[in-house]
Amino acid sequence: MSQPTTLRTPFRSAPHPVWWNLSVEAGGFELADRIIGELVTPLVAQARRWGAQRWFYTRRMQPANAQVRLRVLAPSETLDRLKPLLGALQDQSGDPVRSMPVGHEFSDPVLDRTVGTDPLLPWVEADLARYGGVEGLSLAEEVFELSSDLCLWATARFPKAQNRSALASLLLFDSAYAMMKGPRASTWPDRRRVSWEYYWDSHLHSCTASDPRAAGVQKATGAQAQAQLMPVHRLMMATASESAVANWRRRWLRAIDTYLYRADKAGASRSAQHLTVYQAHGLLNRLGFTLRQEALIGVYARTWSREKETELTDSL
Repeated sequence: MSQPTTLRTPFRSAPHPVWWNLSVEAGGFELADRIIGELVTPLVAQARRWGAQRWFYTRRMQPANAQVRLRVLAPSETLDRLKPLLGALQDQSGDPVRSMPVGHEFSDPVLDRTVGTDPLLPWVEADLARYGGVEGLSLAEEVFELSSDLCLWATARFPKAQNRSALASLLLFDSAYAMMKGPRASTWPDRRRVSWEYYWDSHLHSCTASDPRAAGVQKATGAQAQAQLMPVHRLMMATASESAVANWRRRWLRAIDTYLYRADKAGASRSAQHLTVYQAHGLLNRLGFTLRQEALIGVYARTWSREKETELTDSL
């Protein structure tokens, strides 16, 4: 059986679309937000006009190597036009965005058949494993793009981390709700096999697993959330009352529901819970939250419900 591969032909001679992998050094939350607003947003808008087929961004939040990473899949002619545009956007930005180091590299999209004998790049192999194969990764990347669109909007709308975290809690809730109770949930029994409690226990574990003090962190996270539960829920309700938030939440819920339906039909070799949690991790990353912060945000999402949303709406 042939294995998928990433072709490594010279960039300019590639007859097919190429991934442009762009990284911009970012010092912290506020600077990353500026890079997203001043560089990523206008660059992506123009990329779409010039024929880009797919795009998404992520944040790398390790203090020693913080970055905003943008990936654009487009024909080489489009990428040749985007590179000088990036330089112009950076030139017109104020410091420190103007002077932040930028890195570029190019990679071919993953194919469903082997054309050469080169091994997979490590990060490509990891993504294929994480999302259940070539078709599973392609489906996941469609959600990455919607997630990135959502987060571009949220970054501009909610500049303060506290307000953005309320939106993040609502979206984490919607992710789990879409998996278990979305319109197409009944077509894949795996989506309804997991209890609400088990899902969130697993989510908390996945957010803290890399911490050597994971058990203590989980306990402290629960205690912190309990102490702040009511004011956070009221902030979530105020956030949910915005019409733009409601529209994005509907789009996100529909996207997760459809993604899981299609992943099942495509035979993606990962559970519904696994795929949902990793999409949630990606969403929170794009909003600017670390896994440790996501753990706390997830506790607020766990204690949310459609009934509570109605109840708090009536009390406002």
